[in-house]
Amino acid sequence: MISVILYGRNDSHGYNLHKRAALSLNCIAAVLDDPDDEILFVDYNTPDDFPSFPEAIRDTLTAEAIGRLRVLRVRPPLHERVRGQSHLGVLEPVARNVALRRMNPANAWVLSTNTDMIFLPAGGRSLSAIAGGLAAGYYHLPRMELPESLWESLDRRDPAGCIATVAGWAKAFHLDTVVRNEIASVMFDGPGDFQLIARRDLLEMQGFDERMNLGWHVDSNIAQRLMLRHGRGPGALTAQIRGYHCDHTRQATPAHRANAKENDWVTFVTNAAQVAPNPPDWGFAGEEIEEIDLAKPPLLLAGLAAAIPAPQVEPRGFVLGPSGFDRIDYVPQQVLPFLLDSLASQKPQTRLGWFPARADLLEAAARAWPALGMRQPIMVAESVVGLPAGTVAVPLARLLAEADLFVLDFGNPTDKAVTAAGLAALQQIVAAEQARPGAPPRRVIAVNTVGNAAEGPVLNAIGATLAPAATWVRQGFVTPSSTASPLVPGPAGAWDRSTGSIRIQGSRSGLVCHTGPLDLAPGRYRVSLAFSGHRPFRSLRHAVCAGLLTLEAEAGGRLLARVVRPQTPLLPIGMRAEVTVSPGARLVVRISTSGLLAGRIGGFDIAAV
Repeated sequence: MISVILYGRNDSHGYNLHKRAALSLNCIAAVLDDPDDEILFVDYNTPDDFPSFPEAIRDTLTAEAIGRLRVLRVRPPLHERVRGQSHLGVLEPVARNVALRRMNPANAWVLSTNTDMIFLPAGGRSLSAIAGGLAAGYYHLPRMELPESLWESLDRRDPAGCIATVAGWAKAFHLDTVVRNEIASVMFDGPGDFQLIARRDLLEMQGFDERMNLGWHVDSNIAQRLMLRHGRGPGALTAQIRGYHCDHTRQATPAHRANAKENDWVTFVTNAAQVAPNPPDWGFAGEEIEEIDLAKPPLLLAGLAAAIPAPQVEPRGFVLGPSGFDRIDYVPQQVLPFLLDSLASQKPQTRLGWFPARADLLEAAARAWPALGMRQPIMVAESVVGLPAGTVAVPLARLLAEADLFVLDFGNPTDKAVTAAGLAALQQIVAAEQARPGAPPRRVIAVNTVGNAAEGPVLNAIGATLAPAATWVRQGFVTPSSTASPLVPGPAGAWDRSTGSIRIQGSRSGLVCHTGPLDLAPGRYRVSLAFSGHRPFRSLRHAVCAGLLTLEAEAGGRLLARVVRPQTPLLPIGMRAEVTVSPGARLVVRISTSGLLAGRIGGFDIAAV
């Protein structure tokens, strides 16, 4: 009988959004009783990293609401195609049209409303029964206001109790105020909170006008167009239904600010045309729109079950501190719950680029990937051998260009070659991101970068959130000013996170830092770095020559360059070498010190010449 159309996104639009939306969804479901009745929620433009809004409030919805709810997810890339010059993250007419295009064709009526309404049908009747007795046309309802502190006190999981309580409050507290609008097609203030419209009318009128992307008056526009179609204003259902709006203007939102942008009234209401000038694919016709079934368990559970076949026998742990630095290893079962949690909300077409260190983690993730609903194999650089099922080897350039997000595994930090390879991959990701300005940023998930030499460079490069150590992951997006370095500290060096540089240990001699094998195109390159001393010299001899700094570059096991410079305590020095990399050779750079002076290595760079 009725398809209820609602929309929103997983954000904080207005005060206590989760509470009022759950109240509304549960109460709407409670007044529907036709087998074909449905509630279509269009989750519009929620970031791919987050679950849809109904998934986020699943535990607060009644079984009846979940049974009638269909969640249609419109991902950010689709929004980018139609947003035009809008400042809004949600385009109401597009969202409503997505639902209209995909509603149950057995239903004759569409109820266009919002997730902050509670309806009270008279005489204990259902909305379905009331709609079944109506003549063709369109119908509006006056909107009564509920103060925030009142609706906040309701039990969202008890819709029958909520409806009865609101009915009592309305009389006791004089809440029934009807605000009329003198425009015949609109009739009441805020008509968009209850517009009951024949499905046939909406389809023949090409739905809601998708040019209205600045906010406000979408409801008045459709009302005006319906009056042009029928030659009369809406019917009023004041005797059959009362509607109460959960007010949420305590906190200003983009739509409720005093100077908020609006769609032009004259263009879209006064001069409205009967049929919307929408494109032929209005409502994203022909596009595959994800439909999420809240009655099924979360996909993350399915992914974890596929990846972790055996339960944990006893707790595992590690020491986080100086004694555990560069010693914290992991087993895949510890990492997977947090790693898969970062992936579970991505779109089914997601292309995941993986830089592996541990084959067992990649294999387990590959088992989980299809269980998360993902359709594309995991992409791994073609230099990796022995790939598990569910993965595919691709050229590095293709992986960097096509992946939607990256997993960067740093493995066991005691293996410095693996750490160096991970930092080299991080540098390649940073370069790839900085080479696509204006494109949506891609998430980088780094595994096992807490309490080791990789932590500083990772935090320097991707602006990761400081997640707890026991989550095993640091994730975020490459920042515009990222200075990812492929350098790994050696015995005579240490990473200084505060400055993003390698600190030379003044009391030690030997290897300060080095790169892992770098995959570079054949050609000639300039390797350069800067050194600055920061400890005063201790004698005249130190003032003349405090020590030696050595830069070596090799590829294919052959030394290509060796540059030695004296370290001075007061003046920064630069070191530079030019090398030629042959096809198939991988460049390695090492920096060593004689150990007589502390300082910092910064500004490391490898550039084609």
